[in-house]
Formats: sequence, C-alpha cells, structure tokens
Amino acid sequence: MKKLLILSFLIVISIMEVRAQGVEITPITGYTFPASYRISSGTARLGDGQNWGGNLGFSLNEFMEIEVSYNYMATRATASSPLLNDRVDVRTQVHYAMIGANRLFPTSDAMTFFAGMKMGTGTLAFPDGEYRNITKFSIGLQGGMKYFASERVGIRLQANLMMPVLAAGGSLWWSPGGGTAVGVSTFSPIVQFGFTGGIILRLQKE
Repeated sequence: MKKLLILSFLIVISIMEVRAQGVEITPITGYTFPASYRISSGTARLGDGQNWGGNLGFSLNEFMEIEVSYNYMATRATASSPLLNDRVDVRTQVHYAMIGANRLFPTSDAMTFFAGMKMGTGTLAFPDGEYRNITKFSIGLQGGMKYFASERVGIRLQANLMMPVLAAGGSLWWSPGGGTAVGVSTFSPIVQFGFTGGIILRLQKE
C-alpha cells in the first residue's frame, strides 16, 4: 500500500509539472496546538509542539494551484481510561503526507491570499516501540497568504486543520503491540490546529 501511494504521488507530480505554469517550493515550520479526543470511558491527547515540513505547489492558472505537502511533529501522546491497565504517556511522531488544491485570491502582483483542502495519510509513530505505528486516511484545511518580495522569492503564512478520520467502533488510534485495542465510543476525530510559515522559492517555466 505504501509503495502504491508513493507511486501515485510521483505520477501526480509528473503530470502537474508538465501542465503547471509555475512551480513553488516552500520549506515550512510552525506550531501545532494540543488535541484531545474521547475514547471509551476516558480521554486521549496529542501534545503540542513545533512542526516541520514542506510544500510543492503547481500553479495551473492565476486562481488555482495543486499542492503536495509533508508535515512532521514530535510530541507526546497520553491516554487514560479504566479499560487501560496504566495511563499511557509515550513519545510520538506525527506524519502527514497529503495532496490537495488551493483557490487563489490575488490582490496585487506581490500579494495573494489562498484557501484550500487536501487529503492523504496521517501516521502516528512510536520511536520507542511501545505500540505499533498506525496510518489513517486524513483530510486537511488551510488558509493564508503569500507575499513575494521579488519574482522568485516570497514568504508564506498559513493556518492549518489536520483531521485523521476515525469511525465509530474503530480502535484507539494507537493500540498495544501485543494487547487488546481500546474501542472508541463514538465518532471522534482528532483535530490538530496550527500555524506554519516559510520561504517560497518560485521556479518560473519558460
């Protein structure tokens, strides 16, 4: 499945590069707030922390762009419930690999506002090996602005909402490697809200 997803991303990038009027590369960093959600008879929480990543944007025209993005955050995950033998408190890495589209709202040659939606995968990884890594289908919303000081270099500021999709009756987003998973009582998505910023490098096509 991972190989198929990687291949799909590469095909999409190749198609977009051919059709794009311009390409933007943006390394980013920012801050993500903590996110809490309900589990059976208790609560779970992803802590806050600094996020890192990058965006690869393909401008189709003045008002639309396709974007591929990756985002990473190192934090701690906690959970407490009578169904758990002990309170969970472990080092956690959150990875998002997504593709989506932004609607562009240019106000001048230098300034553009944007809003968009994306989808892809969200992965919760445990570097110390207490639990098995879990990957879920995820969706995201974003909005912000770009300001170009020159034709090739600009800055980007945006707000993000990342939401791994959890269905009723599914397991807790992490589950013990050798034990029994804890069920969620209702549909309870993880909603991570944060801000990012970065330097845009724009590659103009001939």
